Amino acid sequence: WKWPRRSACNNQAMSAAIATTIKGTIMLMSLGQFIFKTSTLAFQEIQRQRSWSYAENAVANGRAKKQFTGAGSDTVTMPGLIYEEYGFGTRFALDELASMADTGQGYVLMDGSGYLYGVFVIDSIDETKSILMDNGVPRKVDYTLKLSRVDDERIEMQSAPQQEGSA
Repeated sequence: WKWPRRSACNNQAMSAAIATTIKGTIMLMSLGQFIFKTSTLAFQEIQRQRSWSYAENAVANGRAKKQFTGAGSDTVTMPGLIYEEYGFGTRFALDELASMADTGQGYVLMDGSGYLYGVFVIDSIDETKSILMDNGVPRKVDYTLKLSRVDDERIEMQSAPQQEGSA
């Protein structure tokens, strides 16, 4: 196997070359016991949106004052593609995630380097099946997994950043 020439490759070809090289041996991320890797479900990117809440108080002849009331929402969106016939994911992995969502439980989200994102519930799984074969099986499945963080003090204590100079 050889790397494609730079002039002859695009992003998809480069992604395919890298994925073929690692062949699903590296964990990209885990959600509870579900492992994201090339052979199960590989995502294209991770989009994370975090917010914080403030109460606003009106002030006469001035700007409104804001008071911090706590952490707001923390959501993760993971869009991806499944090309099962080429070894990129399996459409049954989406069913496994849907079964996890049916429990209503929160699951620890962690990337391959060990970074803890927190405990998340599965809000939704959107999927679009295309390039159907004559038996109705899709060759391509686009999906988007949407997660929301739920509080779990055990994870908060483990993933809280350490302040310099604190004992």
